[in-house]
Amino acid sequence: MLKSIRILDILVIVAIIASFSIILYSYEEAEKNLKGILLKNQIALQYSTNKAIKMSIESDLNLLTHELHDITQYYQTNPYLINEQSKAIAQQQIEEINRIVPTKTFFETNKEFQIIYNINENENSLIGLDLSNQTYVQEIKQTMKPSFSSGHVGMHESFQVTVAYPIIDKNNDLQGLVGIMFDPSQFFNRHGNISDINSEYLVILDNDARFIAAPKNPIIDFIGKKFYDDDVQQFLHHDPNTTKLFEGMMNGNATRYSVTKTELGETISTGTPVKVDEKTEYFAIIMTDTKSIYSDAESALQTNRLVLFSLAAALVVGITLFAFSRDKLFRKEAEIIQIKKDLEIAEYKSKSDKLAAIGELAARIAHDLRNPLSVIKVTSEILQMQNQDLSEREKETFEKQKNAIDRMSHQIDEVLDFVRSTPVTKQPVEFSKMITNVLSNILVPKRVKIIKPDRDLILKCDPVQIEVVIANLLRNAIDAVENDGIISIKLSEEPNYHIISIEDTGPGIPEENLQKIFEPLFTTKQKGTGLGLASCKNIVEQHNGIIIAENNPTAFTIRLPKNN
Repeated sequence: MLKSIRILDILVIVAIIASFSIILYSYEEAEKNLKGILLKNQIALQYSTNKAIKMSIESDLNLLTHELHDITQYYQTNPYLINEQSKAIAQQQIEEINRIVPTKTFFETNKEFQIIYNINENENSLIGLDLSNQTYVQEIKQTMKPSFSSGHVGMHESFQVTVAYPIIDKNNDLQGLVGIMFDPSQFFNRHGNISDINSEYLVILDNDARFIAAPKNPIIDFIGKKFYDDDVQQFLHHDPNTTKLFEGMMNGNATRYSVTKTELGETISTGTPVKVDEKTEYFAIIMTDTKSIYSDAESALQTNRLVLFSLAAALVVGITLFAFSRDKLFRKEAEIIQIKKDLEIAEYKSKSDKLAAIGELAARIAHDLRNPLSVIKVTSEILQMQNQDLSEREKETFEKQKNAIDRMSHQIDEVLDFVRSTPVTKQPVEFSKMITNVLSNILVPKRVKIIKPDRDLILKCDPVQIEVVIANLLRNAIDAVENDGIISIKLSEEPNYHIISIEDTGPGIPEENLQKIFEPLFTTKQKGTGLGLASCKNIVEQHNGIIIAENNPTAFTIRLPKNN
């Protein structure tokens, strides 16, 4: 009898151990499958992010070349410009370029490629510096097209990139070039905020395989190093998959991904080439720590582990029931997480596809409209300078032409302001100075009266961006009063906010449109882009502020926090 009891005990223990082992194995397999699902979803998200970042960077790089092109138009079409006029024109264009990327240096060379004029942030003159041996100069001499340099330590002892544009005369002879130098990290890193994806790194390499933008880490400083350098490869554990990813990008393939174990842990990498005029200039890589990917499900997995070990003690009475319910529970959790991730992917792909489409549209507009528009503007200014004795009718014609050009430029700027991801640089600034700048740059009809505030406030904001918002709102108010009315600008404050209000005596906003006016591409104007108010909303929200529209009277109110 005792012997049979012992045999029964042993059989029960063996059954418990076997059942627990089977359940543990099933759990590990299910957890592995769940992580596989999360990994697959992350790769899909990163592909979409890469596409959006690529389009955003390409759009801004094209804009840089177009701004430099505009400068060369003055030199090509007007050999009579004196030095002071050249300086004023260059300074005006540099202000436009600084909206895209803060520049360290602007320069102009003669036909021997010696610098004859420069604007330098450190106020150190570069006049006389010979650039003829630079690689980008040699490329321009061969192609007669703009060129982007590789990353290099520049004249300020800091890492930088140079963009140069050829000055070509009427006989198609190269007469020199204009160019800018800027910090690549400052330019590229801001494109990483396009999406809400949990990306730890945005890495940029030039076409010499040199890192020109990368986050700081405690083990290695990537900036200036090449992909194939020994210390870089050691950090990447000489991973062949990462090498294949990079070589695939160099061959124009943007569909690869790599899971790499670096010195800082396991990462997923996806990348894409960045092109300007069909020529690959840079490579954008997103690297994401896999720990951050699994964090969404980690709490559920931890709970499941506790449940598993707690219920293991009760296996004697419920082995079969537990196995069935546990497996069903895990499958249901996996289904829920999969549905959630599918929804995120669908929403994100829609967002990134729209952004990519608008970015492509912006680049096309910049190329197809800004260039001929700048030629018209330059020609008009030259004609006025060369003909000082104009009749009143001729002056009026030139003024109408200038107004038409300004209106078209404003519509182009609305599109470009919407797609640019310009960083916010806050500083104390007097509102009175901003409103003076705005009013000097917009056309106010004679029958429209603008009442400025009777007080002043010192705002903590990015003055360039908030001036864009105020200019947009004032132009809309001028259109609303139909060139005959009153526009009032008012200032007030609360304990935590500064408040700017722009009221007009126009007919108001239809109630059915009041909730839609800040949506991209929504417009009721035949000549509108539908992006002006959307841009205003984006800029105000980047300042952690609020913008609202109201009727009776028609007013747009901006609330900007006093402290960040």
